[in-house]
Amino acid sequence: MRRLLLAVACLAGAAVSAQAPDHLATTAEALIANPVFFNGKRIAVRHAVRLTDRLAELDATAKPVFIFWREPPAGSEGEVRGEFWDLGRMLEGDERFATYDFRPVVDAASNGRWPGRDQVFVLLGATLVPGPPPAAASIRAIAMDPVRFDGQRVTLTGRFRGRNLFGDVPQGVSKSKWDFVLQSADAAVWISGLRPKGKDFDLDPGARVDTGRWLQVTGTVRREPGALWIDAASVQLATEPADAGVQVAAPAPTPEPRPVVIFSAPLADDTDFPVAGRIRIQFSRDMKAASLEKRVRIHYAGPSPPPGPPPSPTAVYNDGTRSLEIRFKEPLAPFQTVVVQLDDGIEAIDGQPLKAWSLRFTTGG
Repeated sequence: MRRLLLAVACLAGAAVSAQAPDHLATTAEALIANPVFFNGKRIAVRHAVRLTDRLAELDATAKPVFIFWREPPAGSEGEVRGEFWDLGRMLEGDERFATYDFRPVVDAASNGRWPGRDQVFVLLGATLVPGPPPAAASIRAIAMDPVRFDGQRVTLTGRFRGRNLFGDVPQGVSKSKWDFVLQSADAAVWISGLRPKGKDFDLDPGARVDTGRWLQVTGTVRREPGALWIDAASVQLATEPADAGVQVAAPAPTPEPRPVVIFSAPLADDTDFPVAGRIRIQFSRDMKAASLEKRVRIHYAGPSPPPGPPPSPTAVYNDGTRSLEIRFKEPLAPFQTVVVQLDDGIEAIDGQPLKAWSLRFTTGG
């Protein structure tokens, strides 16, 4: 279980540009491997669908992905488009999903118990867009069917997006210092092996000011478990193709709620808290660890006068349990009212701000 120490947490670039697509073209394997990245996003996959008496799901996946259709599809071949959610990251009874009956899924996938995180997934408001797979190689075709193009030499045209500066793909490939993302329509792929430099251009993968330029890349499609990239042989400037956009028929996204604190130990107004104890705060959503840095404040509130400031705290965010644990290098002062404040600027991973929150309790002897 990965733990992120706030003192050294790095802010990951996850902003969405004005050119962000309405949905993301990907594979079922990528959804299951990167549920945090895709959670709550609209996606498109080309994958066989299996039907049972009451349920539809993507066929033969490592973990189940159940489908809730907006309308029953007329055909069976095409792209499945919908809103991807990790059922275990929802709160049971979440009012945002009141129109969906998840009980058959819970019964079938986890013996009637609400599943844990990263175990059972759903596609909500899904549609089936009919049509055969594209014959020619493109960024979109490769992103949706990398197995078919593995090892092939291809020529692709797309926008330079730097070192994934807009969060177009879930993770890096770490093949070279010049790795960059090439994006077009609703899909993106990593380019490796060549610096994005040539006649009349020299682009910096770490600079947003350089993004948006169109490039043509020729290279070979490569795959490893959890990684897809183009091993580039040539890079040159290009112009935007006429068919760069993709028409999307998809429902409006379900808005994410603002994160809140759902539990703390100690509880508010507790007394006799151990002076050497640890404080634990749990959130309703996955939080951006870096946003917690320098925004957790602790002070004594009495009795007056306080015995000086509290000992130096260390705050550690655990993304597996969505919780923040605060430890102290020395014991707290006895019989003191302690106030913990979470300041403005703390965010969930999608940028939604945390509702204002503070905790007050009293230490024992």
